Amino acid sequence: MARFGLLLSSLALSFHVVQGLRPRQEANATITTGPVTFPAISTSSQSFNVSATPTATRKNDDFSDDALAVLWEQVGPIATGPINSTVSPTPEPTSYLQPGIFHPLVPSYNRELADLKLPEGFSWGVASSSYQIEGAAKDEGKGPSIWDLLSHRIPGLIADNSTGDVVGSHYWLYKQDIARLANLGIPRFSPSISWPRIFPFGKGPVNAAGVAHYDDVIKTLVEAHVKPSVTLFHWETPLALFNEYGAWNHPQIVDDYVAYAQFVISRYDEYVDEWFTINEPQHCNWQFSTYPAGEYYPAYDGITGGIQSRYLCGHHTLLAHAKVAKWYHDEFHGRGRITFKNSGNYFEPNTTSEGDLDAAQRQYDFVLGWFGGPWAEDGDYPQSLKDTLGDLLPAFTDEEKELIKGSCDFYAIDPYTSYTAYEIDGGSAACAANQSNPAWPECAGSVSLEGNGFPIGPAGDQGVSWLYDTPTGVRRFLSKITKELFPSVPDIVVTEFGFAEPFEGELDSLQTILWDLRRADYYQSYLDNILAAIYNDGVNVTGAWGWAIFDNFEWFAGSKVRFGLQYVNYTSLERTPKASMFQFLNWFKEHE
Repeated sequence: MARFGLLLSSLALSFHVVQGLRPRQEANATITTGPVTFPAISTSSQSFNVSATPTATRKNDDFSDDALAVLWEQVGPIATGPINSTVSPTPEPTSYLQPGIFHPLVPSYNRELADLKLPEGFSWGVASSSYQIEGAAKDEGKGPSIWDLLSHRIPGLIADNSTGDVVGSHYWLYKQDIARLANLGIPRFSPSISWPRIFPFGKGPVNAAGVAHYDDVIKTLVEAHVKPSVTLFHWETPLALFNEYGAWNHPQIVDDYVAYAQFVISRYDEYVDEWFTINEPQHCNWQFSTYPAGEYYPAYDGITGGIQSRYLCGHHTLLAHAKVAKWYHDEFHGRGRITFKNSGNYFEPNTTSEGDLDAAQRQYDFVLGWFGGPWAEDGDYPQSLKDTLGDLLPAFTDEEKELIKGSCDFYAIDPYTSYTAYEIDGGSAACAANQSNPAWPECAGSVSLEGNGFPIGPAGDQGVSWLYDTPTGVRRFLSKITKELFPSVPDIVVTEFGFAEPFEGELDSLQTILWDLRRADYYQSYLDNILAAIYNDGVNVTGAWGWAIFDNFEWFAGSKVRFGLQYVNYTSLERTPKASMFQFLNWFKEHE
């Protein structure tokens, strides 16, 4: 077995890195690379020196190298990896090691689905986000995001004290990563673009080097026949905007985000047919509202987090999305579709009692209904939120409601898991009237257990204790969203789903890591249930995206929790496909 392990590491499972700079283009000239062209940068642009020595405190209108250096001093020292220039791709192998005769791939639980095919035009691929995989945190003029600050400055915030400084170094290895996707036959990739890599200060001059990088990413995808579906914001708010006015707590964020989004869309829309304005705006609850305003950056208007921050963030996020969507269709006349990605999970009432049914509905209201305005007849928040939150919930004007209504072209959902919902002691009405109740404002209970007390499904890694494999839940959830919660939805896309294999981050043997049985089972059973939702339940599901392209930085859980379809060796940066990758690919081979 030891000899087999040595042989395994030497075979062509992983790609090797050969450094070579990609060609740079002049920032203010039209970029032409065969059939893939990009317009000249019409706004001001410059090259930034992130190694400048700070000499003064940044002013709101100071976009100098000195000002950028002050921002990076606020973050602290940044680690660098073994690669610091773009890697030229090497040929991918003609085949990859994968499960064989001794343990075949996981079979379907429902053989009635065996001969069913996905509808024509069904889109699928893999996804990830810039901070989680790019690395190169301070390179080529990038400004710091809030996550650079959080991961560096707050003791104990990240479970394993890791950061996004290096991670998979996709920023330098994107050419090989895209070649891998093409060679595996994956037709689409959904990355995100880093806002502070384009606008280091969140606004002001464009970073020419950052634009040149993403130009080449899009070009490389197009030439590899891998279609990009791009997320504009995956939680990388520029740190400068926190310093200036509190970021998503302040209405100024709307105009700054819109300007950023318009720049990116205008540049790449010819090659991108799906745009996601915001990744999981529900992060305003379980992430943004916990940020340490007033301690590591200024707090404005006395807002230091909590409920007030949660709902201001959500309010401004909806307006930012809606303004971009209206501009995209009415002024820019974009060629594709635009929406935002929701974070949400299925809630099964524990019993048929009125209290348990109410608990499930309140869970939906405070997660999906909160951002359900695009599908609501009035473009507004659910009445349950208004009744419970009162003045803590900002109000939309009639004009803003009209802007929000109809601003999504399709529904995007990231349905990782499911829960059982139950009525809390004393009932929801008494709780909703009492802000000191620990269950307020949702005033509904949920648990990862069946009604009989048995675990709801196989558990994921302990670093993501909320994650359980619940495949029938995703089928029920797709029906719930499209038939009951938002019946005006024309079609729905599963924009993220994936699983963190338990204890994978603690293993050091590639031979042990590669057969990720629970993750393989997760993909087979979730995809089966998506197909069943289409054929048995009549749900118009038009796409599914596996999370993630490879192991990544998993926010508060750090890099030890692994969601990747490919294993990343964080020392050598080699990527190796896991069994789950072949499970995923085999499913689409059978059903396309």
